[in-house]
Amino acid sequence: MNQSSIDQAIALAGLAQSIRVVQNIAWKGETNETDFKGVLSSILTIHSESAAAVYGGSFEVSTGLRIIKQQLDISSQKKDPEFINLAINLLTLHKQVMANIPTMDRLMHGIEEISCHYNDGEIYQNEDLYNSFVNDCSALYSRSISKLPNRIQVKGEPKYLEKEKNQRKVRAALLCAIRSAFLWRQSGGSRWHFLFKKKMILDSVNYLINNPIRK
Repeated sequence: MNQSSIDQAIALAGLAQSIRVVQNIAWKGETNETDFKGVLSSILTIHSESAAAVYGGSFEVSTGLRIIKQQLDISSQKKDPEFINLAINLLTLHKQVMANIPTMDRLMHGIEEISCHYNDGEIYQNEDLYNSFVNDCSALYSRSISKLPNRIQVKGEPKYLEKEKNQRKVRAALLCAIRSAFLWRQSGGSRWHFLFKKKMILDSVNYLINNPIRK
């Protein structure tokens, strides 16, 4: 399994896991915090040689790998149209970010600041620090990506989506999803992969599910 295929699978898994975090918060009012923390780590590691290094391997996005397998494997009965729609919209939004230089600059500068401020290894042991980190990620999404004409519309239960804490988590997870989209493109991924290289993606995903890696 070559490194490019591994990186593409991990980047897609990060995207998938971020989307599932959004869906869980929107429809259930809660999410698996381990899965959430797994994708949040991508905001803290911005200068890296590979997607694998950004996530510390594939283990932190193992949930995302299983989701990708469910959605791409033709034998799977667990298709999720809402998930697919969010994934397409986020990959499209990523292209809009790339084409909008002011937004791109604002986003990259903000991620640099967050990474420098919180990259001390203690975020997940300190609840106040962790909440502050999530809030800063949410605020960055609001002042950059949310300003674009075509914004992501998140569906869910109003009683959950109306809560400010949940809104902040959703925006932070969407920021992680966009980060994953950048990694997907940087590792050579494109929309054509879903049409012509689906088997290659699935092979890479299955390999990582059976052989999780840590960096």
